[in-house]
Amino acid sequence: MADMESPAFHAKAISAELAGPEYSRFTARIGELSVHGRTWRNVRLTCPKVLLEKSLIRCADGVLHAGTAIPLSFLYDAARRSFDLTLKPSANESWRISAQFGKASWRAMVSVKNGDVARLSSWIPDSVPKLAKGAISGDVQASGNGAEPGEVKVDLRLGGLAFSDAAGLHAGERVGGRIAAHATKSGDGWQWSADIDWQDGEVFWQPLYFAAGGHRLTARGSLDAASLRLAQGSLQLAAVGSAEIAANWDRAGGYVSEAELRTGELNLDAAYKLLLKPLLEKTVLAELETAGRARLEWRYRDRATQAFKLELHDAHVADGRQRFAVDGLDAAVHWAADGPGRADISFAQAQLLRIPLGATRIPLTLDGLSAAMVRLEVPVLDGRLSVEDFHAEKGADGWRWRFSGGLTPVSMERFSAALALPPMHGTLSAVIPTVSYDEQSLKIGGALLFKVFNGTAVVKNLSLLEPFGRAPRLNADVDMRALDLDLLTRTFSFGSMQGLIDVTVNGLELADWKPVRFDAHVMSSSGRYPKKISQAAVQNISALGGGGAAAAMQRSFLRFFEQFGYDKIGLSCVLRNGVCLMDGVEEAASGYVIVKGGGIPAINVIGYNRNVSWDELLQRLARITQSNVKPVIK
Repeated sequence: MADMESPAFHAKAISAELAGPEYSRFTARIGELSVHGRTWRNVRLTCPKVLLEKSLIRCADGVLHAGTAIPLSFLYDAARRSFDLTLKPSANESWRISAQFGKASWRAMVSVKNGDVARLSSWIPDSVPKLAKGAISGDVQASGNGAEPGEVKVDLRLGGLAFSDAAGLHAGERVGGRIAAHATKSGDGWQWSADIDWQDGEVFWQPLYFAAGGHRLTARGSLDAASLRLAQGSLQLAAVGSAEIAANWDRAGGYVSEAELRTGELNLDAAYKLLLKPLLEKTVLAELETAGRARLEWRYRDRATQAFKLELHDAHVADGRQRFAVDGLDAAVHWAADGPGRADISFAQAQLLRIPLGATRIPLTLDGLSAAMVRLEVPVLDGRLSVEDFHAEKGADGWRWRFSGGLTPVSMERFSAALALPPMHGTLSAVIPTVSYDEQSLKIGGALLFKVFNGTAVVKNLSLLEPFGRAPRLNADVDMRALDLDLLTRTFSFGSMQGLIDVTVNGLELADWKPVRFDAHVMSSSGRYPKKISQAAVQNISALGGGGAAAAMQRSFLRFFEQFGYDKIGLSCVLRNGVCLMDGVEEAASGYVIVKGGGIPAINVIGYNRNVSWDELLQRLARITQSNVKPVIK
């Protein structure tokens, strides 16, 4: 036969031969055989002892040659209208296809024992990860009353399965478990049920990674031309918890049109590590330590969330980079897209940038994509932070919110200890005008006013771009007036100084909290007040300016004095491209005056380096403030 074609296969150059005693040897050859895109050439079937009867053909010890030799046996019984074919590619492996055809109905089954799944790889579409190795055992059954099946049953056991795709985004190793499914024809569609028990192995399915099995899904639903519906499903995730799910997949549009989720009590730490952390990889929540329990209800329709309920019980959340931490967190959030809702959140204690916060309750009124709160008070060290008239809403370009508030006096000693800074003295308080967040930028409407080091500090034009991103950028202007030099120098181990100074920082820019640009000026405050500077402070200031003054002082009679008078002090730094352009209160020969002497005894401190690396300047400051070396007087 030259050619044979059907919807299932295409064969060319077909021949068959009966020979031997009583025509007991059967041989069939096919020059080219194509089945579902796969092609074999020079296919040969040999059966050394075939049984031919009026309605029966039987081959007990045949061999199929299709690249490799595969032992087989087959039986065709015309009277009973049945067919049975068994392939044994290896010693412990068998693939059996059996079928029975009645006048009005038919039944077929594929049975596999220790089947090598790699044999199926070439039959799988390129869009699906390829099977590399593993074993499969079980049955697939189908039956019907016409050309199409009316019932399908699947019961398969998998072991040692390995698969991957070309991009490396989906892969599995040593996967084992059981798949059972049942589908029956119902009108123009199907009713189905499934039980998937994933018992062993690891799977990476971008971006999720499951390190071990122990997960199970049982489900039932329907399938028709318009949709695939999951009417009821139960999902169990090892160490995480369980959930009831329902969903509808629009086959024409290729999207989920409806979905519902209701969980039992979840282990928050396991849920975060398995499900949330991979999805939050590039956010501020990517490096959390979590503990506690959670429950969630979620309803989705028309490509948007319609409602959800979230409960947290005795939860702990801490940032791995030590930016924040919350303990004893309880929350009840009830939200609906088309009506009012509420959120009641409380915690026993927290830390923000290492600053401790006391027990707090946060009551929020929710209305669609907006939230509001009249007043909130948070204990901060020995003071209280107040937040008033908070309002947040989600627009087309993202979330935006605003509030105002204040900070009652906080001990600078406790504040500096919390931040692991040298001990500071005095108190810190603030008036906070309107704070707003919009288009990933946080801005202050007006000026922040602080009381610190017995003086005042005003922060203006403050803005923070991407405050919750990996590399936030801050811009501000800072103006400090009448800071007590005695408190400052005692705090930072700089040597003793008496007097008042003004500090102005214009055009401050920080990237990832590191300075990249500013114009900073430190000058003596105007007015009459005691002005004294110790020999240690002179040496430290001269070290910032490049040295010279301290060496000159030690070679003169001035080395016998512990304190000096001064008329004014000034130092400025204009930071550009990592280099500080430095200056003082006035020009001097080959340099600039940092400390201008006054009174008896008096001393001038001269700086000689105009351009100083910012990193080098920080190193000089660190050496001065950390070593706290007393001056050596000779």
